[in-house]
Amino acid sequence: MDLHQLRVFQAAVKCGGFTRASEQLHLSQSTVSQHIKLLEEELGCPLFLRVGKRVQVTEAGRVLLQYSETIFRDLRNAEMAVREMNAMQRGTVRLGVGPTTLTYRLPHVLGDYSRRFPDIELIVLAGTTEFLLDSLQSQHLDLAVVMRTVPRPGLTVTPLGHEEMIVVVNREHPLARQKTVEPADLSSFRFILYEKHTAMQNVIDRYFESLGVAPRIAMEVENNEAIKSLVRAGLGASIMPLCAVEQEPPDGLLRVLRVKGQPLTRELQMVSADAEILPKAIRELAASLRTALGGRRGRLAPPKPIVAND
Repeated sequence: MDLHQLRVFQAAVKCGGFTRASEQLHLSQSTVSQHIKLLEEELGCPLFLRVGKRVQVTEAGRVLLQYSETIFRDLRNAEMAVREMNAMQRGTVRLGVGPTTLTYRLPHVLGDYSRRFPDIELIVLAGTTEFLLDSLQSQHLDLAVVMRTVPRPGLTVTPLGHEEMIVVVNREHPLARQKTVEPADLSSFRFILYEKHTAMQNVIDRYFESLGVAPRIAMEVENNEAIKSLVRAGLGASIMPLCAVEQEPPDGLLRVLRVKGQPLTRELQMVSADAEILPKAIRELAASLRTALGGRRGRLAPPKPIVAND
């Protein structure tokens, strides 16, 4: 088994067939087929099932794919690590992060990292927790900062900290002058919340459930800035991370409320692929993220907050 055969095999799986793999690799289809045949003969089992003109990956093929992705990741990391030993400090680091954390908490952190490592190409991908974990498992990311979620095989999780989430209303709202509201008060609010089945909205749904409140949802919106614009216009209230409104002017149109005796937080985690050794550039970025996002942000009233589990 050699690396070239593994690359051909990996391309055939990800492209869904030999023809597309040959186009991607700039090889003839017969060459791709020959590499796969040699690999199957060496391993002593079929990696694909031929169904007419289509191919399907066998169970053995799926196992080999997992190992091949680990092999190529380790090779890339080894190359970067050796270059770092020669003080070249070159390479690429790919970070995935949720839009809220990226927008409100990481610009200065990423800017400082780029200044410290000017020859490292930093690629940042924003997306949902589910999307970022999928990207990590498919080797498209080196690190990701996500909300707490169910562990996945092949990934290492490092807890970072908690962020307070608060109720945001327009300053003309009848309860806007209060600092806190009762849980029962939330039943009268019209809420502008996040899209269903996202990690953020799952947290909020469980929070309402724990309070015994059935929220009136007026709109489902994709991002915080759009939600804040709608709340400013008086179209409803929202629940969002405190960091999303910390920079709002005190005399602006938004007001922050907390639910008496029932604080809510979301938990952030840093996730990477399992590896005994990570290149220095990745380790340095991970350290910067732990420093910036570790601990607890926001004022929490009682000592036992409800912690987000997604």
